[in-house]
Formats: sequence, structure tokens, C-alpha cells
Amino acid sequence: MTTAHSMGIPAETGAAGRTAPAAVVSAVRQASASTGVDFSYLLEKAAVESGYKADAKASTSSATGLFQFVERTWLDMVDEHGAKHGLGRYAQAISRKPDGTPVVADPSMRREILNLRNDPRLSAVFAGELAKDNKAQLEAEVGGEVGKTELYLAHFLGAGGASRFLKELRENPNQPAARILPEAAAVNRGAFFGKGGRALSLGEIYDRFGAKFEGEAKFADSTSFGTVLPEATTSQPWQFTRSGATAREPLSTFTVMMLTALAAPGEEDRDGGLASSGEREGREDEERATPNLLAGMRGA
Repeated sequence: MTTAHSMGIPAETGAAGRTAPAAVVSAVRQASASTGVDFSYLLEKAAVESGYKADAKASTSSATGLFQFVERTWLDMVDEHGAKHGLGRYAQAISRKPDGTPVVADPSMRREILNLRNDPRLSAVFAGELAKDNKAQLEAEVGGEVGKTELYLAHFLGAGGASRFLKELRENPNQPAARILPEAAAVNRGAFFGKGGRALSLGEIYDRFGAKFEGEAKFADSTSFGTVLPEATTSQPWQFTRSGATAREPLSTFTVMMLTALAAPGEEDRDGGLASSGEREGREDEERATPNLLAGMRGA
């Protein structure tokens, strides 16, 4: 049997103590080197997205591969970044509708491009490129330091949603996140609500991500101590628009499981449940909803 050590590639332990296969470690190292995105961030992201499974496939959406790219996102990434990673032929085969939707005229070529998602190296490379796109947008719209927590918020909410989240967080970390991002909360209740349906604050959700990716909590006890600031009253809804790298990736079951396994700061029993498949029905655009892989896994 070929192992990580026999290949000369050390195994890496990521989220929840899982050990990444040698091929995944190698793919992520190459992607980190070619895109400049932090290796540990990409490896952790692979753990929570697919459990390091290069052929992972969601049963309720088109999300596929190590980093769970949906079809539209993958076509976007190949179109925008494929040429510099040796995929010029594929990039040239992608055109755009007037509304910006990527299309491939030849069905067989389209299948070939989408099948590339099962290549862990390419999946890791485009995950790195997407992280760079998100980082650039957050720096432009929010400013300040963009670290692992902010990057994963952009992955989770789209860069546009993360920008609003972070701006509101600065104003008042105590306000309910579901009020700021109602559509995201509707399809990801486990990330936005605790047991008993208690709405988690922006600060609590930020701390969950921070604990997972950076091991720290900046807004712990934001709803328990001190004066609670007035909630934001802005009526501007959060839109799933596609500006730059906005709203490109769905939240995988692995991500939901990892986040809901983390208690809200200072209260170990506040975790909420996973979003049910029923809450996700009626969505016409799968890129605007997050997949419920667990529903498919339970039905298997």
C-alpha cells in the first residue's frame, strides 16, 4: 500500500482530527504555492467541505469535488482563471449570456470541463483563486485585515454577504445575524440559530468561525455582558448578487456539521440543528441555496 510517508509527503491532520491523504496534501501545497493562499487555510477548508474526499458529490445540488464547487462557480473559475493554470482550451470554450451566466455550447465539452472538479489539484487551485477574489473584494468594501475567519465568511455568505456581515459587526456585534442576513439564515438555520430557536448574534457567529479557523474568539459573551447596543434598523435586504466572487459556493454538510459542533462562546449547549431539506425546497437557482448533503446521506 502506498502511504503518505512512502511517497515522501507527510500526512497532515486537519479539522476534527482527520488526516488528509497524501494526494490531497500535495494538491493543496501546489495550490498554495501557485496562488499565494495560506496552505493551512486551504487544507482546513478541504476538511470541512468534503472530509478530504476528492470525489465527494452532493445529492441535492451539483456541488462536487474536494472543495465542493457547483457547476456555475466552476465554469466561472475556469473562464476567469483557467488560462493561467494550463486550461486555456477549456476557458476559450466558455462564453457568457447577456446576464453573465457562463455557458458551453458543446455538451461533451461542458461535461469534460465539469468533470475536472474531481481533480484535487485543480479543485484546490481554484479554491485558492476564489479565496483571492473574495479577499480583494473584502479589502475594497470593508477594509482592515482579512484573515482566515473573514475568508471563510466570504465562502459561506459570498463576498457581498460577508461584507455586510463584517460592516454590521463593527457597528454592533450584539445584533441578531438572521436580521441582517435573512435569506442566508433561512437556508442555514443551524449556523444562525441556537437550541430553542434563539437567534445567534453576529459576534457569536464570527466567534464560531474564528474558533474553527483561528482558534480565537473576539466577541465572546457579546450578548451576556455590558450594554447591548441598539439593533441595526437598515431596511436594505441582502441580495445574492454576483459581483466579483459573490455567492459562488454553497455550504456543505461537512461545513454545517463542523460549525454546529462548536458551541456559541461561553455556552456549550447553544448549538442549533441542521437546515432541513424541506426548508430548501422551491429554490429554482441552486447557486442561491446551500445543499443539504446530510439529507441525501441519510436516505442512502
